[in-house]
Order: sequence, then C-alpha cells, then structure tokens
Amino acid sequence: MSEIALTKEQQENILNEWNSRPNKPPSLLELIRAAYPNQNVDGRSREGKAVKAFLATREIKAHGSHEYQPKQKIDLTEEHKEFVRNNFSMMSSVEMARILFAEPELTNLNQESRAIVQYVESLNPAIAHAAQTELLPDIEKYEPPKTLPATILKVNRYVHEGINKAKLSINQKNGLNALIGYLHTFRFQHQIGTYRNETDRELFESSFVRYTFDKPDLSQEEVDQYIVLSTEVVISNNIQRRVERLQELLDGTANDTEGRRISMSLVESIDTSHKEYNQCVNRQQKLLESLKEKRSDKLKKQISENASVLNLVQMWREEESRQKMIKLAEIRKKTLKKEIENLSTMDEMKAKVMGISKDEVLDG
Repeated sequence: MSEIALTKEQQENILNEWNSRPNKPPSLLELIRAAYPNQNVDGRSREGKAVKAFLATREIKAHGSHEYQPKQKIDLTEEHKEFVRNNFSMMSSVEMARILFAEPELTNLNQESRAIVQYVESLNPAIAHAAQTELLPDIEKYEPPKTLPATILKVNRYVHEGINKAKLSINQKNGLNALIGYLHTFRFQHQIGTYRNETDRELFESSFVRYTFDKPDLSQEEVDQYIVLSTEVVISNNIQRRVERLQELLDGTANDTEGRRISMSLVESIDTSHKEYNQCVNRQQKLLESLKEKRSDKLKKQISENASVLNLVQMWREEESRQKMIKLAEIRKKTLKKEIENLSTMDEMKAKVMGISKDEVLDG
C-alpha cells in the first residue's frame, strides 16, 4: 500500500493551525483534522501517518491527544484578584475560575483553579475577615439547654404553636426531656459546631428542634437521620444564596466580547447550582418520607401493643369482677345459713319470754 502525499494546501493548513496557537499548541489529532477536516481519521490511519511524516520534516513535535500537557503557572491579573476578594466568601475556587477564565469545564485540578486557591490562602487575614464580616462573625460555642424551662423557650422560638408551660402534659414533658438528650449528643454538637455563622447555626438548630421536639422515643439512628436532614436544609439555603450572588454578577456583566464569555460561564455556574439545589431538595424529601414511614409504623405498633394491654386489663377486670361475685355469693350463702339457724331457735326464745320451758310447753 503506497504512502499518501499531502497536498500543498493541506501542508499550509497544518502550519497555519500550528503557528496560530503558540501558547497552546494543537495536538496531533487536531493537526490531522486540519489537513482532513471532513474525514474521521486519527494517528493510526494512513492519513495520520502522512501528517506525522510531514511534521517530522519541519521538526515539529505534536503531542497525542491522550498525552498529558502540563500547563504553565497561571498569573492572576489585578482584576482577577479583585474579583476573588469580593466573591471568595460566597463561591468556590472552581466556580470563580470558570467565570474568570470563561471555561465551564474547569475542575479543581486545573492550574486556573489552583492559582485562585493559592491567592485566597495568601490573603491577609484582616482582608479575609473584612470580606466575610457578615458571614463569619465571632460566635460563642454552642451550649444546649439543660432544663425544661430553657428547652420550652427554645421550642417556642422555632415552633409556631409552641408549648404552654402552665398546661404541660405528660407527653410534652417526655418530649422535652428527650429533646434535651438529643441536643447533648456528640453528633449534634459536632455538626452545629461546624457552622461559623449565626444564620446557618440557627437554621440547623431550628430545623432539628421542629422535627424532634414531639418525638420522645427516637432511636440513636433516627436522631442521626434528623441531624442529616437538618444539615441538608442548611446546604440548600447556601446554594440559594450562591445562585442569588451569581445572578447579581450576571446582571452586571458587560455586553462586550469578554463580558459575553463571562456571561456564558456564569450561566453555566447558575445551571450547575440549580442542579445541586434540586438534588439537595430531593435528598431531603426522600429522607423525610423515610422517617415519616418509620414513624408511622412505630406508632401503629405502639397502638397495637397498647390495644393488647387494654384487652389484658379488661380481661383482668372481668376476672376480678367474677371473683367478687363468687365471694359475694359465698357471703350471702353463709348469711342465709345463719338466718335459718336463728329461725330454728325461735320457739325456744318465745318460751323463755313467756316464762316456761320448752318441756313444759310440750307437756301442756
């Protein structure tokens, strides 16, 4: 099989493609496509070998598409740095990289993302604190309530109907005592301690209290599941805040070429955030439905067990009543027997009253 010779036009297309990208040279496959734009061929084909032979004559080394191409270190511009300072508290390094470099496919492994991570880490703590004053105020260590009155205040803060302290039922008291225990578990205190702003902390605590204050019989596994559910509530709220911030940036983007590129990245980030939000909400719904189903089964079982106990009590009462009737009948029987004996001695009593003996009466 004879070798294929490239035409002069194909050679020019290859050289033009190579020279047009000095900072990011095209791969071998891209050069083959430049020579054969309408054919699905690669480096293993006759056409690909022809391109490689031509490149060798010009001492051009094109890397295969499968070969890793290390990128040069990215230097952020002052505009990049200003954007990072204004948004790093609300957005991840990857999200900022995708927007700044207008490449929606960037990951945390790309040089662009790493450059932003390094810059954020290099920020003066005072600058970081100033940028996050609203989000990261100094807050004290979380202290769960230890008494019933304090727990009632906590419940009434988050639950609309609340609890009337003056009319506290036994079930409510049991629920409050159980809630104190739930709030003192290591898992709960560890999770709430991870939130560094008051809004997230209160949202997590309020969700957990609303879900559990009236459930005094939760297992440790169920408590952990309600902690996860409350965590998902916080996550979904943060995603919403991120979407709002991205939308603000999109609204303020210019209409020039660079602005349109940034707009595309912002739209991509907003779309990704919406997907994350929907996934988070779906997780909440599935977990809540699972917990409700378990709760329903548990209550049905309790009702069944209570019904069995009531039946036993009723049977015991009926047996007790039967025993009382038997005893009463025995008492009546003894009383009647005594009365009969009394009647049998009545003639003798009459004779004594008349002053004569029984024998005298009989002798007449």
